[in-house]
Amino acid sequence: MGTGEVITFPFDDARLLAPGHHDAGGVWVSPNARSGDRLPLFIYLHGLNRAQILRRWLHASHWDLRAIVGPLADAGRVGPMAVAVPATTAVSARAARTIYPDFDPRAFVEAADRALAPRGFQIDRARVILSAHSASGCSMRNGLFRGVGNTAVQTILDIDCCMDASSGRLLGGAPPDQRVIVAYQDWMWNDGRRYADFRRMFQRLAARLPDPSNRVLERYDVRGIDAHNDIVDRPATLAAGVGPTDLLEVTRQ
Repeated sequence: MGTGEVITFPFDDARLLAPGHHDAGGVWVSPNARSGDRLPLFIYLHGLNRAQILRRWLHASHWDLRAIVGPLADAGRVGPMAVAVPATTAVSARAARTIYPDFDPRAFVEAADRALAPRGFQIDRARVILSAHSASGCSMRNGLFRGVGNTAVQTILDIDCCMDASSGRLLGGAPPDQRVIVAYQDWMWNDGRRYADFRRMFQRLAARLPDPSNRVLERYDVRGIDAHNDIVDRPATLAAGVGPTDLLEVTRQ
């Protein structure tokens, strides 16, 4: 399989996709993977999609996870891995309160595993990372929050999503053995994100855990007109900055 190829597959198409679109699932394998490997799965839920771009962040633009993870894999900074983006182009993808309605992480892992099987790859069910960017981590009923407490997900990675006391309580209160990493920037937001409230709640709950290192809150100094997207584009977000957030360890375990 070519290192740039995205394998597509149907996944909840009727709810996630606009009429005329098909195959909401897309998965790509890093260039250091070899047939027969059991791969960790990095699931990425993208943000609002008013332009109805199919498989955003795996769609051959500047914002493409292959351009981020591929060089990290070539440099040995991450182990072999599969990167998957469930697409959403339906009306629900236009608002934070409705994006990724009732997303089912376990069903998506199963669908990605079936799609990879003919290529000789398997998903390592003990190494599933559910990440979300922007609006896909805002509604407590949908998107990223469907992974909290879900035994199919070992690591939750929140990338610059909504932040307030309620989201801090839900993420900080995840099961003790589920790793939760929150990476954010505060350069460009003036829309009601309550960083201090989130931080107090998240860290208070983390301090009660047998292993508080399973909760990480990391502020990135990202500046500029597109800081919100640039935080994803920074290799530090994926190859990870501090201790337990290091995806190098996650992908090589």
